Amino acid sequence: MNEKERLLISKTGVAQIEYFKLNGTLKEDDDLQFSVEVYEKGKFKEELLKTWGAIETKYKDSLISFGISDISGEDHSLKLLNGIPSGLASKFYSYNMTSHSFGKLIGEKVTLEKDKPIYIAAWLGTTKNSLRTVGGENGDLPPGIEEYELAFLYKVLWTDKKEK
Repeated sequence: MNEKERLLISKTGVAQIEYFKLNGTLKEDDDLQFSVEVYEKGKFKEELLKTWGAIETKYKDSLISFGISDISGEDHSLKLLNGIPSGLASKFYSYNMTSHSFGKLIGEKVTLEKDKPIYIAAWLGTTKNSLRTVGGENGDLPPGIEEYELAFLYKVLWTDKKEK
């Protein structure tokens, strides 16, 4: 991002955000799903902000994003932000973590494979005194996820369209 874009983002209240470009063409019976998976102590808990039913079939540098806004107050809430090509989904989530790490889980370009989830960004939290930073290159689950008490992983999944 250039300096003006960084300044604009800083005025939105988003504490941390990662952006990604999406390129490709979906067939008529294909779909893209975007969601945030929640893990507690390395175990899958739930899937939030799940969107499916692609509106577009052609993506040319379409932006997607995963962001976090830390909401101060007694309830210690985070606002999870899931930016998809057709809009923005958000959800509040209460937590009691004292430190966290946030970052990308992919390096350069990653090619989606049908029915294989790609994790592209993560927020990882703990109540302990130390926390390893998160990182990755190929979109797999972050190594050592069981070390984190709470984790939010932004996932993209290419699947067949589901009948409604």
